[in-house]
Amino acid sequence: MTAADAVGGTSVHDTHQLLQELSDVSRAADRAFEDAVAPLVPLLLRYFARRVTPTDDAADCTSETLIVLWKHRRRLPGAEGDRRAWAYGIARKVLSNYRRGRMRRDLVDQALRAAAAVPASPIPDEAFIATEALRLLPERDQELIRLVVWEELSIAEAGRIGGVGAATARSRYSRALTRLRDAYVTLGS
Repeated sequence: MTAADAVGGTSVHDTHQLLQELSDVSRAADRAFEDAVAPLVPLLLRYFARRVTPTDDAADCTSETLIVLWKHRRRLPGAEGDRRAWAYGIARKVLSNYRRGRMRRDLVDQALRAAAAVPASPIPDEAFIATEALRLLPERDQELIRLVVWEELSIAEAGRIGGVGAATARSRYSRALTRLRDAYVTLGS
């Protein structure tokens, strides 16, 4: 009798054998899934190729559908016709998500093109000098000023983002503003 048996446990050999059996079952389930889904791949690819633009995205949509099928493999119908109908139902949802995402990307592209078409107004000398003066500060001071001025956070909130307490943030901010004024005066003269 081994020590493990004496305390009611299982031996290392038994544990190894159990793990091997579970692995064999898992591999068999993976093969069964692959065998059941393999005939669906060309059907799904054609389904998406007829519905997405550019058609190169059909492969990505097919992959997304296969991932969902894999995640829900325990619910995979046994009959081939039912399996195909189920896969098309999932494909329809993937297609819907693709179209929504495509619409969002197109809107963003249009907005970016419109923004790029508007000529940029020249930067006033004062704004240019202020930007250059800010760049002369250490990065942590630049970010503290940006968070307070651009993002309209309180000094304490900006400090928290920078990983410092409110009192430290206030003193850093005060020193940073002094350095910014000095740099601005130097650059402006």
